[in-house]
Amino acid sequence: MKTAAAKILSLPELPIIPSPDLRFLREEEPEMSPEERTEALEFGRSGNLIDLIADDYEALGLVGEYHNKLLSYLAAVSRKLEADSVLSVLVLSSSGSGKSFLQDKTLKLCPEADVVAISSLTDKALFYRGEDLTHKILALAEAAGMKNAYQIRTLISEGELSVESVTRAGGQMTTTKNTVKGPCSVFLTTTDPEIDPELASRMWILGVDESRDQTRRILGVQRDGQSLEGIIRKAQREQLVRKHHNFQRLLRDDLRVVNPFAGELFWNDDRLTARRNQPKYLNLCKAVAFVRQMQKPVGHYQDGNLKLDYIEVDMDDIRLATALATEILGTDLNELSVPARDLLAMIDGYVRLRTKSPQERQFFTFTRRELREFSGWGKTRMGTHLNELREFELVVRETGKRHCLQSYRLLYDAEQAQQNGGKVLVGLKSVGDQGVVSG
Repeated sequence: MKTAAAKILSLPELPIIPSPDLRFLREEEPEMSPEERTEALEFGRSGNLIDLIADDYEALGLVGEYHNKLLSYLAAVSRKLEADSVLSVLVLSSSGSGKSFLQDKTLKLCPEADVVAISSLTDKALFYRGEDLTHKILALAEAAGMKNAYQIRTLISEGELSVESVTRAGGQMTTTKNTVKGPCSVFLTTTDPEIDPELASRMWILGVDESRDQTRRILGVQRDGQSLEGIIRKAQREQLVRKHHNFQRLLRDDLRVVNPFAGELFWNDDRLTARRNQPKYLNLCKAVAFVRQMQKPVGHYQDGNLKLDYIEVDMDDIRLATALATEILGTDLNELSVPARDLLAMIDGYVRLRTKSPQERQFFTFTRRELREFSGWGKTRMGTHLNELREFELVVRETGKRHCLQSYRLLYDAEQAQQNGGKVLVGLKSVGDQGVVSG
């Protein structure tokens, strides 16, 4: 029986490929037992590796969030890629929604030596860090804990940080240069939709599922954790975590990832944001291939002193990357925060439920209280993102009478936007121009 991901992505079972070269392991890392190495290799060669990763998140207590879990894991592993290919993640959602839980479980699946977790970050603190961040994950618990975003976005863009400062030595003033090398994958969480736009454009922005159905699933997991079976599963988590640590240690960070389909990939070019989003999508394809490297043959290139070992992006990698990009980027309303897009979709559904014709829909009004009762959203969360929709002129506030409830009217039609190409189109042109592979 095929899993959900196999049905969506049509991932075939892949043949077993001989063990990769393990000589690249760092000497300071603890030795794996033969049993642990075998387990990690079998995991990496699994034809349903992507589903196994999602299942292991579930075993750690994170239910649902299929696309968010996979992209977070891919971003974490992408820390091993070259500087211009590393993915970074910003989780934007309401307080108490589980955004930190998603980040924490992702970090737990990564070797502790590769994770630098910081609660708060002062201005230019990273510039004077005494230790490099090469192939590590820099995780900040709350983006509001940053004094400014300059050091983070520079680290993402340049792959390193450098600063020159004036010091006194022997009575003489001298200039000292300090450099902190990357690349590293950056993980941030925040409740503030007013995140620095230059920083946001460099990251994949995820929104936690805040639906009532997801809340029911979470409550069920919390109750199940009190049972004997739940306690046993918690005791078994350490072995699961160790398997992922060993698997990631065995991934060859000296491999280059080649995309032979890059010339056939496309991205809508009607907005300037395409210049930022297409590289993120192409790097996502590379990250998928990198995670699945144990299922791929290794190619070799040599020209004089230049020697490269590489693997190639295949169609399964592209299908998964396309499905993730389409789901996470969602509609063409890329400037909206993810919670605001969710609210817009919810309002659109509510208006359709309450109206019978386009004419009636055009003049239908609603109150914040009606939306809160329909969605289950809290007052602060509703107010924040409803105001965001008003600023983008997708919702308009109607002038009401004094001492009456304030009402709103929706100016956005999801069906019409879809017909006009409102969905982000990414993917691969098929042979003979017979269509495209897209989300």
